[in-house]
Amino acid sequence: MNEVCKDPIAEWYSRIILKINKILREANMSEKKTAIAKHYLLGALEIILSVDGKLSLAMTEYAEQSGVSTFFDEGTDYGESTQTASNFGLTLLYTAAENNGVEGEFIDQTIKDLMNDEDLALSATPYLIRYRLTECCYALEYADAPLEFYRELVGYGVISCGKYSRNIDKHAKESGPGELLQLIRTGLLFEFKMLQRVVAVMLSLKNNNTITLPTPDLKMSAVEQKNISDYYKRLVDNWFMGAERKVFVSFQCKNGVSRENVIALLENINKYYLHKRMFSGTQGSWLGTLGAFDIACEHDEDPVIAIYNEESNSHTISEKIRLKYLGLGFSVSARSLYLRYKSVKKERYSQVRYYCFLLLNQGFIIPWHLDNNYYYDMALRFCSTGTNECNYP
Repeated sequence: MNEVCKDPIAEWYSRIILKINKILREANMSEKKTAIAKHYLLGALEIILSVDGKLSLAMTEYAEQSGVSTFFDEGTDYGESTQTASNFGLTLLYTAAENNGVEGEFIDQTIKDLMNDEDLALSATPYLIRYRLTECCYALEYADAPLEFYRELVGYGVISCGKYSRNIDKHAKESGPGELLQLIRTGLLFEFKMLQRVVAVMLSLKNNNTITLPTPDLKMSAVEQKNISDYYKRLVDNWFMGAERKVFVSFQCKNGVSRENVIALLENINKYYLHKRMFSGTQGSWLGTLGAFDIACEHDEDPVIAIYNEESNSHTISEKIRLKYLGLGFSVSARSLYLRYKSVKKERYSQVRYYCFLLLNQGFIIPWHLDNNYYYDMALRFCSTGTNECNYP
């Protein structure tokens, strides 16, 4: 988000968030219900705004050229197919909202009002803003969300971290309703990502009671192939072995979030959220990796400030990050953060920068239900030759 927010069009995020906040204040909901409703409104907007006539026209033209692959099946009416999938995704999203105490009718009517708002002019939304709108707005509202979610997992006792101590956690002593709201939004975001993955599968089930398997990619690793295979096996098991015959799992949070809810969320993420990791290492090294990424972001913001100074480190970026983590209860040394930063930058930071480049130069928007981390996967493949320096356009 640091790179995205440098672009002037990033003000679109604030405009959308402020308009939704105004509507929800007028609806006079509780804080918890407001947070839940905001998520589903953003999700619905993301689905609707991913329907782009420009891409449908391009796909039609490409389909007429032999040997050119597209996102769609042969013989498909691209515009009609995308709109059908969008409507189906919205239906599932509204159902999830109903499960969490927010009326689907309220979401639907509010979305219509937002789309018809002449001042907001959502039809002119740039592609950069349309792409992962829900996730980006969440990141703007909760700047330290990854670290704070990790802290919540440690606090619930779901995972262990020897570097954490509640005694030095300033936020634990001051925590209030805002902490719960962030956890709710985090869980709902993962629910949204899992729903995105399964919509295409459910569409095929709805039409003729069959599951369409993806074409195997020979470039996939054995682990990736197994993960995808296991994913479809679980969907089939859910369809045949469950009384409700469903393949979509939701994050129940309308009555609050308990340790059991968090554990169930993590189990579902493990089963239904396929994600390739950009950074290597175990769960134990995750904190240092996140710290290294924070250092890189800070350095981009202010490259004049030193990252680490062996003799006097009091005014460096690594010390700033160390103090931020300490305030959240995590004890990590500035030196270890610096060393991890050097390693991460050498191995992966060029891919992060390339990912930002791809996002900032989108020529179209991929339909929501078809976006299986397309740009992210391109970034992972970038500079796969093992060279230390990568150049992109």
